[in-house]
Amino acid sequence: MKSKHILILVVVLCLLVFTGCNKNDKTKLRDGVDYKINGEFTGKYLDISKRGYYIDTLNQPNAPYLYIICMGQKNTGGYSLKVKEVNSIDGKTEIIVEEIIPDKGDSVTMAITNPTIIVEFSKYQENIIIKNTEGQIFEKLN
Repeated sequence: MKSKHILILVVVLCLLVFTGCNKNDKTKLRDGVDYKINGEFTGKYLDISKRGYYIDTLNQPNAPYLYIICMGQKNTGGYSLKVKEVNSIDGKTEIIVEEIIPDKGDSVTMAITNPTIIVEFSKYQENIIIKNTEGQIFEKLN
């Protein structure tokens, strides 16, 4: 009987380990809206060399809404975007991103880069504001 309990415990622990959270797990906002952060955009059909954001559904039925946030073209590596907060209150959604820039003297790749990040929502966000940690607003590009 004791070995049966140990076996059940091992199975439960394995399930927790293999299905544990990762950064792509959905999160609920206060208004009950699902979102998740998907990482960098690697598609080729959007002009990610501009600073701003795109909204896309990938033309699929019941597809999530992808908010592709672009930092704009940079002359070297070392630049990136990080989502700091996603808030939804009274029908307004706000995404706050940190624009990370390399420090002077950092060793960076000598290549043109276009830092992006994707925030995926389960439904269209009617009133959305995307801004950086300094309060500068990203313009909608489509």
